[in-house]
Amino acid sequence: MQFARVGDFLAASQITGPRHNLLQLRLGSQPQGVPVCECLPPVGKCQHEPLDKSELIANVLQGVSEANSRHGARHSVLHIRYVENDTKPESVYAFLALKLVEHLEVGGEFTEANNE
Repeated sequence: MQFARVGDFLAASQITGPRHNLLQLRLGSQPQGVPVCECLPPVGKCQHEPLDKSELIANVLQGVSEANSRHGARHSVLHIRYVENDTKPESVYAFLALKLVEHLEVGGEFTEANNE
């Protein structure tokens, strides 16, 4: 798993064999509302069954909530970005969100990345 900063976003990516997923989150500290969810353009030419946006959002919120509980934190999700041709299942986004917030909470390093 790789962690990066992309402008105001924190990103976690994972590639395992034919599966690939990127999650970018802009976090806040206010009570959780409905986050903006943005689908980024496809990367490469692979095509997969489309991700269900509402399931993806629910899984991201679940992962951040779990990380908050584990670390006594109060992060809220303001904005979610994912890649159009990333792979299912949507539950992987709960794992990515959990690991991203955990990485932040333990002082892990985030590489600087550009917006491309």
